[in-house]
This record gives sequence, structure tokens and C-alpha cells, in this order.
Amino acid sequence: MVIPINFPLPSTSAEKLPPALTMISHSELVLIELQGALEVECTSDRERDGRLIGRLYIDEAAKKPTLTIGHHLLEGKVAVLPKPLAVLRRVATNDPDAMDCDTEERGQAKVEVAWDAIALVKRKIVFSKRPMPIVGKML
Repeated sequence: MVIPINFPLPSTSAEKLPPALTMISHSELVLIELQGALEVECTSDRERDGRLIGRLYIDEAAKKPTLTIGHHLLEGKVAVLPKPLAVLRRVATNDPDAMDCDTEERGQAKVEVAWDAIALVKRKIVFSKRPMPIVGKML
């Protein structure tokens, strides 16, 4: 089976990362790795969309990230991935001339399935320690 993967040309209108993250990874995506489970109270999965989970701070001098979630503070470190990861987006188009290995059938129409690599992730922020409780002043 052949799965087409495209590397589209970068667009100039792409969203830029916040200035604090550019110290770590310029304009690349950064993977955030948490240990354990992140539980968000909600009645349906759609309720979580767009909700604020926590605040990420990066110390400019030491480039040390901290993540505040509720009354918990996590300290992390920046690591380079041994092998970069690609972020893929599924693209489906109607193409009557598409080969059978690149298509899936939906009703009577054949839909060509391809993937766009929209980003490469080369760095990650790892929060591997247990969270520290914040008492008193909130950050």
C-alpha cells in the first residue's frame, strides 16, 4: 500500500509561537510530555475544547520551563528528540482517476486519501517530576 505524504510549502500567514517559546524552538512546534493523567472535569468531550488547562512559563536566563495547573507547579526541562516526529493532517479529495491503493470508498464515490506533513517536532518539554502544591500566592 502506498500512502502519499506531501510537504506543503510554508505559508507566510502561519501563526507564530509566543516569544517565550521562540527561545526554545524558534518557529517550530514543541511537544509537551507530562507524566500521569490530566483530568479535566466536564460532562462531554466537546466541553474540553478551547479550555484553559494551565499556564506555561519559561525562565529567560536558564530556559527552564514551569507549568502551573490549578494549585500545582511542575518543573520541566527542554530535551531534543532523538528522531524528529512529523505532525500529519489527513486530506481527502474526490478524484475519479485515483489508484485503488490511495482511495477509500464512501457510498458510490471514490475519495483519494493523502496526508500533509504540517510540522516537524524536534524538541520537547518534559515534566517528569511530581507536581509541587502551591500554597498562598498564585503565579
